[in-house]
Amino acid sequence: MSIQAVFFDVGNTLMNFNYATLAQCMPELKLEQLQKNGPLAWKKLNAALEKARVEGSQVDVLRWLFKELLQAQNQPARIEELIKNTHTGSLWNSVNHTAKAAIIELKAMGISTAVISNADGKVQALLEDNGWAGTFDFVVDSGLVGVSKPNVEIFNIGLDKAGLDASQALYVGDLPAVDVYGAQAAGLSPVLYDPHDQYDAHWCATTQDNCRPYHRITHMNQLPALVSLLNG
Repeated sequence: MSIQAVFFDVGNTLMNFNYATLAQCMPELKLEQLQKNGPLAWKKLNAALEKARVEGSQVDVLRWLFKELLQAQNQPARIEELIKNTHTGSLWNSVNHTAKAAIIELKAMGISTAVISNADGKVQALLEDNGWAGTFDFVVDSGLVGVSKPNVEIFNIGLDKAGLDASQALYVGDLPAVDVYGAQAAGLSPVLYDPHDQYDAHWCATTQDNCRPYHRITHMNQLPALVSLLNG
């Protein structure tokens, strides 16, 4: 079957983390250093999420990320103050304009687009506030549907809304442990968005011996060409 739809993650895929928000909250931190530390922090978070999935535990992503970025493991009070004084809308409020351009091209090709995101129930408002209104056929927010990636059920909700089989959809996200693993488990073709070129071309889940290939792009302008290639 040909690809009919592309589903997207939001954080660090459509909307980038805004390190300036943290720098403003903690003036002693240098924006340049936060931006430098960021890519490795996300890769470490991916490893923590995979470990938690295997163990059946949970990761408080925001607290984990703040500790890693701020190197403040011994400052829990400072972390809690930061959690209290920020919200996800102010942290992921930097639009990935190359993603927007890629989506315009996909829609011109007749490909439908939608969002499946782990969020706090406010991701649709976040997108609309940042210029994405009318872009997507629908938005599936884990905070509203009660199930999160990598659970296959959140992907199935998206497929049901789109009226498609899993083989007809791609899923684009930035974390192998959540986005690639979950999409593969649900039967979709995953596309890892890897702008910092940190991952190889195979996803090795801890619980299995074999490595499963996935599509990987380092720039969003590669996505329309990938869809064209897959559709022959």
